Amino acid sequence: GGSLIRGMGDDGTMSKDPNCAVRTVLGKERFDVVQNAKLLVVGAGGIGCELLKNLVLTGFRNIEVVDLDTIDVSNLNRQFLFRRQHVDRSKAEVATEAVQQFRSGTHITAHHGNVKDAKFGIEFVSKFDVVVNALDNLEARRHVNRLCLAAEKPLLEAGSTGHLGQVTVIKKGETECFECQAKPTQKVYPYCTIRSTPEKPVHCLTWAKNLYDLCFGPEDESNLLSDLATEMRQFQSEDTVDGELVGKKIFQSLFTEDIIKQAALADLWSDERPPPTSLVFEDVIKGDAKAMLPADDNGNVLQAQKVPTVAADALGLVKAVASMYSPDRRSLIGQSAFSKDDSIAMDFVHCAANLRMENYRIGRLSRWDAQSIAGAIIPAVASTNAIVAGLEVVQLMHVLAELGKNKPLRESRCKTVWVRYPEPSRKKILQPSSLLPPNKSCFVCGSRTARIVVKGFGDWKISALAKSCVQGALGAARPAIYFNGSCIFDPEYPEPSEEAAEEGLHPEWTLTEWGLSSGSLLQIEDEGQGFSCNLVVSEDPELDEEKFPTGFQVATTGGEPEKDAGDGVQGAKRKAEAGDENLASKKQATDANCETVALDD
Repeated sequence: GGSLIRGMGDDGTMSKDPNCAVRTVLGKERFDVVQNAKLLVVGAGGIGCELLKNLVLTGFRNIEVVDLDTIDVSNLNRQFLFRRQHVDRSKAEVATEAVQQFRSGTHITAHHGNVKDAKFGIEFVSKFDVVVNALDNLEARRHVNRLCLAAEKPLLEAGSTGHLGQVTVIKKGETECFECQAKPTQKVYPYCTIRSTPEKPVHCLTWAKNLYDLCFGPEDESNLLSDLATEMRQFQSEDTVDGELVGKKIFQSLFTEDIIKQAALADLWSDERPPPTSLVFEDVIKGDAKAMLPADDNGNVLQAQKVPTVAADALGLVKAVASMYSPDRRSLIGQSAFSKDDSIAMDFVHCAANLRMENYRIGRLSRWDAQSIAGAIIPAVASTNAIVAGLEVVQLMHVLAELGKNKPLRESRCKTVWVRYPEPSRKKILQPSSLLPPNKSCFVCGSRTARIVVKGFGDWKISALAKSCVQGALGAARPAIYFNGSCIFDPEYPEPSEEAAEEGLHPEWTLTEWGLSSGSLLQIEDEGQGFSCNLVVSEDPELDEEKFPTGFQVATTGGEPEKDAGDGVQGAKRKAEAGDENLASKKQATDANCETVALDD
C-alpha cells in the first residue's frame, strides 16, 4: 500500500515522479486523457473546494474556475481550503492558490466574477472539454445548463442539501438537461399574510427583506410593501441625512402608526387571532436602556444564538439604518439588495422582523436562526460535499472515456447518483440510476414552448412580464421579447425613456396595449445564453391568488405544471430507480424548519 501511494517505477524502485501512483491506478491511456483534458469548474465553495482538490490529486492540470463569492467566516467550518486570514478574499483565487500546492505542474486560472457575465459566454465555454458545476443557486445552474447546450459541451451537474446530494451528466440531445424536470422554487406567500396577518417568523422575515429592498434598493413595483414606498423613500430625498433620526422615523412609522392602522381593521381579527399591539420607541428602550445590541457576524457565536431583548432589536434597527447612511454606504442607497452575507443588511432584517414578531405576538428569533431562514439555509454537511465531489470526478472519468466516440452517454457507464442519508432508499446511501433521454416537452432542449397563465392582461406591463416571468420563472438573463415579428421588449431599454420610445419600445405598456390576447404566441431570445423559446401567454380571470400569489402560473412541460417524470416506460423507470427522492427531500426541508431548499455554496 505504501509503495503504491509513493509510486513505484518500472524498474521496481521508488519513483520521484508525483504522478507515478495516479498513472499506476488509472493506466497510461486514461492518465494521458486526464492530463490533456481542459476543464471549467463553476463554483469554489462547499462542493467546489472538495472538487478542485480531487481534480488536482487525480492528475488534471488544465483547469479554469469561476466564482463570484468572497470568503466569509461562516464558510470555514466546511470549505477546508480556506483559513481565517483568507476572509473577504475571492474564493476562486484562494482555492486556486491552495490546490496548486498539492501537485506541481498544475495550471489553474481563477476568475473572480459572475458566470452570467458576458465574458463567460458561449465562446468561453466552447474552449473546454467538459464543464463541472459546483453551484449553489438555481438561476446560475440554469444559465450554465443553457450555455453548455448551446456550446454542445458535456456538463457535470451536482448539488447537496444537508445529508442529501446528487450528481448527473448532461449532454445535448443525449440526456435530460437541467431543466427537463420541474425544480422546487422559493415559496411565495399571499400578499395579505405578509402585509397584514403574519403568523410565522418566516412571514415577518419576508416582510423585513421587502422592507430593506424598499428602503435601500431600486424602485420595484412588485415589492410587497410598495404601498409604503412614498413614505419610506422620502428619507432619501435629502443630501445630508441623520441616519439615526431616519431609523427612529422608520420605527415610528412601521411599528407604531402602521400597526395602529392594522389593528383598527376589525374584520381581520377575532378571539383566535387578536389584533397586533403597537410599540413606542421611547417606552421600549426605557425599561432596558443598557440593552446589548444584537450580535453581528463578528461577535461571539453564542451571543448570536441568543434571542435579543425588544430594546436591543429597537436599538439595532436604528443602528443598522444609521450604518446605511454612513459615508461609505450612503452612495449605495437606491441600488442595494438584501444579502444574508451583508452584516448591516442582515442586522436590519433581523431587528425589523423581530419587532414585527413582537407586534403580532410571534416568538422572536436569534440572529443565527433569522439568518438561516432569511437565507433559506439548510445546514451544509461537509461529508456530503466530499461524497458529491468524489462522485463528480468518477462521472467525469466516464465522460472523458466516451469523448470522440459515437456511442451516446446514456449507453456508457455514466449515471445519475443520489446520496441519501440518514434514510437511504433500499438501504443504500449511494443509489445510481440510468441517465434519461431529453424530455420532449422541455422548453429549453425539447419542444421549446413554455406556457404562462396570468390573471389579467390589462394588469401586466410587458416589463413586468419580462422580469417576473421570463427572467424569474424561465431563467433567462437578458431576454428580448417578440410578438408578430416585432420586438416589444428589449433588455437594453428596461425602463421608459425617450431613447426607448424612439425605438418603438414602451416597457410601461400592458399586454393589452401591445395587442396581446389570450393564447398569443411570443418569441423569447437570449443571445448571451444562446437560448430561445416560444411563450404562449393565456389569461385566466379566475386564477387563484392564494395558490399563485405572484399573479401567474407557469406550465413549462406541455401545459402540465409540477409534472415530475416522463410518461410511459421512462416515467415508470425513473420512479423505480429514483425511489423515494421526493419524500427524502421534503423531509429534509421539514426537519430543517426551512421554507425553501438551498444548495450549498
